[in-house]
Parts: sequence; structure tokens; C-alpha cells
Amino acid sequence: MFELPMFPLGTNVFPMEVLPLQIFEPRYVQLIAEVQDRPEMDFGVVLIDRGSEVGGGDVRTMVGTRVVILEAQEVVEDRWVVAAAGVERIDVVSWLPDDPFPRATVQPRPRADNGGDLESAEMTVRESIAVSLEIAGVEQEPSLTFSDDPLERLDQLSAISPLSAFDRQQILEATTTHDQIDSLRALVNDKLELLRATRDAG
Repeated sequence: MFELPMFPLGTNVFPMEVLPLQIFEPRYVQLIAEVQDRPEMDFGVVLIDRGSEVGGGDVRTMVGTRVVILEAQEVVEDRWVVAAAGVERIDVVSWLPDDPFPRATVQPRPRADNGGDLESAEMTVRESIAVSLEIAGVEQEPSLTFSDDPLERLDQLSAISPLSAFDRQQILEATTTHDQIDSLRALVNDKLELLRATRDAG
């Protein structure tokens, strides 16, 4: 277990996913300043279950992701543009006082590699993206390149899937690759049915 600065957000992030941030609230400006002095330049991201990103008083999920800063630039005084990348899943063991910014005691969240039909999940994700682009009137599909490592590939597919933050949270919390793949495929299939209906109705 270790202590980590925390950034509750209205979104979540997977390992292998890049998270862009615009930071202006004073407590998070201070967080970013202090994180840049940490050896690994890392902090935690969790989804806000209820409440707002600004002002505190939120209810936070207990599973999130440790991220590291790739780039940070102060565009004007006390306003930062930051790019961070997901590194590993974390469990929040306990929340510490939000002084001067949110902090928590966390530990890595293990994910057992017990297989699963990754190829089928990838086909579903690719089709959902293709239909989404078709609805948006985009004629050329993007070239999607994924890692050769199955675990990294699974997280990349989870990250680009057209799902809500709460659906993504369910996938993020999976403790085995089999469960993650099953959740990903089922949730994207549900989304795909809605996308097809929208497309056909148009």
C-alpha cells in the first residue's frame, strides 16, 4: 500500500490510455505542481459516482487507475494543460483528508490472466466504431493499431469502446481477463444494437 494524490473525474482511464486534462481549480493546480516533484510523476484517477468535479463533496468509486504525467504545460498563470497515461489499476484502501487536494492510500488491483475470446471482443469493438463513424458521416475508418501483448490489447480495446463512463467502470473493475472480455463484449454488443437501430432509422 502507498499514498497517492488523487484526481476524481467525471470519466475514467484504462492502462495504456492517454488522458488529456485542463486544470484550473486551485487544489488541482497544486496537485499537478506537487506531482511533478514526485519521482514517477504519478497520481490516481477515479470516477465520480455522484457529484461534481469542481468544489468537492463528490462520491467516488473505489477502483481507479494510477497514471503518470507525459507532458504538462502552464498555458497561462494557474491554468495547465496536461497529458497523462494510464499505468495500472488501483484499489482505494482508504481516503485521506482532502487537504490541500484529494489523497488516498491505494494498492495495485490484480487482474488474473485466465484467457477469454479476445478476437471476438475486438471484432465487436471494431464494428461499433465503424457504425458510429457511419452515423457521423465519416467515410474513412481510422487505422487502428494495437499492442501484440494480449493484456495490453484488451485494455486498448476497452479504452476506445464507445461506452459510458459507468459501463467503462464495470470493465475496469474486472479481476480476470475472462470477466473483462465478457463484460466488454456484452456492453459493446448492447451499444452496437442501439447504433444499428439509429443508423437504420436514418
